[in-house]
Amino acid sequence: MRHIRGRLSALLALSTMAFGCAATAPDRDFKGVQDAVAHRTTTAPMWPTSQEAEDAIDARVSALLAQPLDADAAVEIALLNNRRLRAEYARLGFAQADLLEASQLENPALTASAGFPRGAPGATAFDFGLTLNIVRLLTMPARQEIATAQVDAATLSVADEVIRISGQTRLLFLDVQAAENLSAMLRQIAVAADTSAELARRVQAAGNMSELALANHESLYEQARVDYARSAADAADLRERLNAQLGLWATHTHWSIVDHLPELPTGEPGMADLESLAIRQRLDLAAAAKEVEVLAKAAGLQRDWRSILTTDVGFLASRDTDGQWVLGPQVSIELPIFNQRQPSIARLDAARLQAEANLEALAIETRADVRRLRDRLYALRYEAEHYRDAILPLRQRITELTQREYNYMLVDTFDLLSARREEIAAYRSYLSTIHDYWATRAELERAVGGRLPADSTGSDAPTPASPAPAANDSEMQHMGDH
Repeated sequence: MRHIRGRLSALLALSTMAFGCAATAPDRDFKGVQDAVAHRTTTAPMWPTSQEAEDAIDARVSALLAQPLDADAAVEIALLNNRRLRAEYARLGFAQADLLEASQLENPALTASAGFPRGAPGATAFDFGLTLNIVRLLTMPARQEIATAQVDAATLSVADEVIRISGQTRLLFLDVQAAENLSAMLRQIAVAADTSAELARRVQAAGNMSELALANHESLYEQARVDYARSAADAADLRERLNAQLGLWATHTHWSIVDHLPELPTGEPGMADLESLAIRQRLDLAAAAKEVEVLAKAAGLQRDWRSILTTDVGFLASRDTDGQWVLGPQVSIELPIFNQRQPSIARLDAARLQAEANLEALAIETRADVRRLRDRLYALRYEAEHYRDAILPLRQRITELTQREYNYMLVDTFDLLSARREEIAAYRSYLSTIHDYWATRAELERAVGGRLPADSTGSDAPTPASPAPAANDSEMQHMGDH
């Protein structure tokens, strides 16, 4: 009995301290998010909950935008400035509020009543009662444990959202970079095609080129204009998507970008244990496992206290009509005859089974994604290297030889235009493959829950030169009428 009284006294003191504390700051647990992503991303997120923090972020974003953006800078801006991500951070405040609520008792209930005698000499009767829910007091440690686990789950879930936004930003940046690179190449092709068409008109006016050959040159130029216009529109669309991802508006949208895709790395990181790395490192898996733990504890709490639904204890003061005061304890117990919390327990058990199945499904899907992306990364690397080292040099050589034979009137205009189109198509395919390689690498990082192990540095191999689709002035002067 003394032990029970001591426990009750300690719980009452704890509850009084929690009740008297002011509300906690919403970013109190944000350091847990920063710690969780510290070795998984290239930069740490920030949650500005004051004007000073907001100003510091604005200054950092402005400094990053003053230089041409690369992928790492874009990710840093997103983690500092993305408003959707800041909205996710608020979940930590909700979880902390739930923990604070689990640390407090319900307010005591005060009751009062008066009874008036129907005749003399009786006095007015009074009843006063003060009660407290003792079950909430006794279950406070268990509820605090559950709420703490919910805070941990929210922290892991928010940290996983940071990783997701980081990977999404990197992918979108690659799309913008590839689109602007392609647009710049198509602009050069359009300018060269314009020059070629203009020279062809002069040669045709001099009587040294047929109308059919001139029409083919003009057709190539008009198609180049359309291709460039479409690529410029696609690049502008992707830039606006990236602006939204980075939380940029007004003058901050006038940024420049590193104008070339990164080269292939010299080698690939160790891929042997990526599946087990993903299972250990994925924050969404950790959050899902924590959710299973929360539901199991909540179901256990309901089962342990199913027979004591509501128990109020307190003090009663009563004065009868004869003026005599009666003082003593008061207990109110809900009898578990009909409702023994079976519905609540059943719901929690079903939710736990659902959470366990979702956790297992996520683990299976994670392993499959890692294997799929790993194999695709290898295939894309081989494809990109083959384009760079074999196909593009061959296409450039074919165009050069075809141009030479065209100058000596050994092939016609159609052969030359076909060779140029094939070279342009090969170069576009190469750019697309490089983009797909880095996009797949970013997706693989997301699949393993962070950066790949033993990352390699970039290669020093040069990017193949853009195809030169048009002949120069001297070559045009030697063209014959085919």
